[in-house]
Amino acid sequence: MSSTPRSSGAHDKTVMGYPAQASQVAAGYPAAPTAYPYAVQPPSYPPLYQRPVGPSGSRSGSSFLCRLVMAAAALFAIIGVVFFITWLVLKPQLPEFRVDSASVSPLNLTGSKLTATWNLTLLVRNPNTKLRIYYDSVEASLVYGNGPVLDKTLLAPFFQEKKNETRIRVGLSVVDEYVGEDVVTKISGERASGSVGFGVRVFALVRFRTGSWWRSRQCLLRVNCDQVQIGFGPNNGSGSLTGQPGACEVDL
Repeated sequence: MSSTPRSSGAHDKTVMGYPAQASQVAAGYPAAPTAYPYAVQPPSYPPLYQRPVGPSGSRSGSSFLCRLVMAAAALFAIIGVVFFITWLVLKPQLPEFRVDSASVSPLNLTGSKLTATWNLTLLVRNPNTKLRIYYDSVEASLVYGNGPVLDKTLLAPFFQEKKNETRIRVGLSVVDEYVGEDVVTKISGERASGSVGFGVRVFALVRFRTGSWWRSRQCLLRVNCDQVQIGFGPNNGSGSLTGQPGACEVDL
């Protein structure tokens, strides 16, 4: 008895949901192409900004610059702290000025002109116990009221030791100096009352120093000695300083 051969179609059926294999494609039809066999990959763009890369391949340029800036800032901060502490320890004080003596030759007032000679002595004191003071480019001038400078002169540079007092002689003069009729009238009126007030100005470049290890930067010192009263007798002769000489205003 012959047995009926099992149909091979049962093994060739394609399972639903799965693509047919190449051996199961019907003859005469090309195989279905795979999904996007030649799909184009999306283009890649370089970043908008790339840091410069050093020769070794690391971004060493910017990091070196940052370290340099931080080191400079730290150095300046340390120097500033050192100077501040030094300033607190040394406690610099401004020098003290006063007009110690003054004399004036007879005031000749003619019309709107003035002729006179002033001889002044300035007393300068250094109150510091740890610092010397150096004075450069010293200039003294004489004024009357709020008017213009009558005369000015340059003085020799000098320096002061700690707790030192120095006397400086100043000579000023005018010959037929035009000052205006109003100024002549005011000076004549004050002289008739017994005294005339003049003002002395001093400008100097100063620096403080202790030994050889610390010194300050050079600063402009301004000295104002207002109302230096010169007394005159009834015969309108020479005048001299009257009253107790007062301290001058000193500022940097």
